[in-house]
Amino acid sequence: MPTEAAPPRKRGPVPKLSADKIADAVLAVGFSEASVTAVSQHLGVTHAALYRHIGDRDGMLRAAIVRLLDAWDWPDLADDWREVLWREARSWWALCEANHGFVAALGIAPFMPLPMSRRTLKVAAHLQTFGLSANDSLMVVDMVTDMVHDIFHRSQQRRGVIEHALHMAPEEAAKHLEGVGDDMVEVILGRLIGDPWPWFASKLELVLDGLTTRIPPG
Repeated sequence: MPTEAAPPRKRGPVPKLSADKIADAVLAVGFSEASVTAVSQHLGVTHAALYRHIGDRDGMLRAAIVRLLDAWDWPDLADDWREVLWREARSWWALCEANHGFVAALGIAPFMPLPMSRRTLKVAAHLQTFGLSANDSLMVVDMVTDMVHDIFHRSQQRRGVIEHALHMAPEEAAKHLEGVGDDMVEVILGRLIGDPWPWFASKLELVLDGLTTRIPPG
């Protein structure tokens, strides 16, 4: 006796993909967790569909970087050159802190993303209005950005070093600190271990103090 054919399985609508939707999914999942599997599951699509739109994982991350930088609320350019650079540093710090894995993703990009290039040149051009040369203006913006990114790029290594230092045997610690004065030990314990912002801020202040000598008086 022939059996009755099963009714066809109903399928939901296939989600429409776009580069922006994929980039938003990467940002929702997080750069550090943004595997092709994780992003395709977040979007409810197959790996193949994702690959057709974005190419590969690196392309997916690049699209997310551009999306993030385009949407970021960059600070206004102040009328004081030091404040311009402080605001830029704080803004990059907030971006990196809010988007774990961003710096690592940026590191695999074959070129500087357009929104980052535009922002860098905009800030550098503004610094020229205070008397800085084009070379010094571009160099200091690049330096501030690199300093922030370096903190986050080496964050895992830094945590490992601190963890090792805190549990170091007295004999091993003595070897590291042989010939080092108490004032230097105080800096190591009080500034290098803990929240990285105060140490970064001191480094930036040192850079800005040096930059003062490059600005014409008046």
